[in-house]
Amino acid sequence: MPVPKPTKTATPRTLLRDVVYAQMLAAIQDGTLEPGERLNDDQLTAWLGVSRTPVREAIARLESEGLVEMAANRYTRIANLSGAAHDEAAELLDALHGGALRRAEAAPASARRAAAQAAREAERGITSHDIAAYRTLLDAIGALVAAKSNALYADTERAVRGRVVFHAAAQDAHIDWARATETATALASA
Repeated sequence: MPVPKPTKTATPRTLLRDVVYAQMLAAIQDGTLEPGERLNDDQLTAWLGVSRTPVREAIARLESEGLVEMAANRYTRIANLSGAAHDEAAELLDALHGGALRRAEAAPASARRAAAQAAREAERGITSHDIAAYRTLLDAIGALVAAKSNALYADTERAVRGRVVFHAAAQDAHIDWARATETATALASA
């Protein structure tokens, strides 16, 4: 029997290292993996149900994004919260997001509507200096960037945003709430 021809285009395959990265990133962002917590390969492979290779690849990527710290033959751990790390990354992220907002019309209308809705929902929380609302706003702009089909821009924005989102909870982070309010207002009308 001949193999039937597909009736629709195949969806791109996701690499296991990317799946593991996404799971570890979510665990870092939701606090399952806490700042300063040591990472053990054996525990991670058992938890994620994968071999050591995708775990090590995910850890290397998280280290490059400033969310994991490594010292050879000493430790691998979740980075400690740092206001300085937040502030440095937030400066770059503001530039990336400013460019995205100036060229928002290049994104599909559905992505602009979704981002605008998320910004409207985050506005009240931002005015009361709520970190969750701040993170929601950043994620909304990130979704707008991802929808523009510029992989380099999207990958860079996602990595920098991850660092900002993580370190925003640092006691000494300087979140520019006035700028966040301006950004939410601009995005809400995009």
